[in-house]
Amino acid sequence: MIVRIHGFDWQVYTQQVMPALNNWLIDRDENPLYQMYQLTRCAREEQCVPVPLQSLCTWPRARAYVKQLIDSPHARREYAHLCSPEQFTATSDRYIYRHPPQLLRPSEALSTIWGALIETYCLPWFSLFKKAQEHPMYQLGHELTRLLNQTEAHMLAEEAQEQEAIYAASEMEQDVEDVSVGPIGVMIGRLPATLQIRGWLATIAVRAMVLFELLACERRCMPFGYQPGAPFASYSGYLTPEEVLQLSLCLRDVHPPHQALAVIDYQRFHQRPGTTFRTLDEVLPLHADTFLSTVHLAAQQGIGLICSIG
Repeated sequence: MIVRIHGFDWQVYTQQVMPALNNWLIDRDENPLYQMYQLTRCAREEQCVPVPLQSLCTWPRARAYVKQLIDSPHARREYAHLCSPEQFTATSDRYIYRHPPQLLRPSEALSTIWGALIETYCLPWFSLFKKAQEHPMYQLGHELTRLLNQTEAHMLAEEAQEQEAIYAASEMEQDVEDVSVGPIGVMIGRLPATLQIRGWLATIAVRAMVLFELLACERRCMPFGYQPGAPFASYSGYLTPEEVLQLSLCLRDVHPPHQALAVIDYQRFHQRPGTTFRTLDEVLPLHADTFLSTVHLAAQQGIGLICSIG
């Protein structure tokens, strides 16, 4: 599976998306959220579902689930905590909090709606990239264009040829097929490439490693769950703008390992199994340059980051 990171519009998330979900779960007012949901890719795709099968669509299933939720003072406090981005983020670290805010029963439909809203309203880089594709005269910043273009299908195909020593051709072909679905994002490798980036960051600063774990290693609990590979529920972690700034400051004077050295290091690791005590976490990361550029760009723009795996 490919790991991607996306720009995350924290302001829209905190002021529009989560308040609408809060109204639905606590006040049972679904209208604001439904109006937002109608503009998502998920809703558009399900418009073609035959009438006899529409009860199986995402919104009807989520509505039925919400109607069955417990409505008690304690439950309402839990829903309010769950839908408050600031409060939820403060208690979302799985390593510290054994029971972060969550619904009693997970709902795949509600998780899908949350992810669809994130895709439509909270990924500013994806929106800019779509405008640039639709209108050639629409200009993106050079750095953003470079990062987003890296994960286009033809770029993945080129990487498949250049990195045959690292990835089997059959695996890369499947990655190319997967890249066209959903937001493009900035690719930072295939699982378990995150282990290599995390290990490399650990040699730089513990704080940098922790923030990366919250972003891309499933250390941070997600409000409505996480389903790797799902079309809309594959978001596995995020960083707030403040956390992105902290990460950028930790990495401000850091230079990534040269890509050729990373390739050689990876080859040596697999060619000599059991001959050393090295772990995969100690192998130089191949996508460190892309990761650093993405973090610094998000920090400059004052936005967060969110990670998807699929």
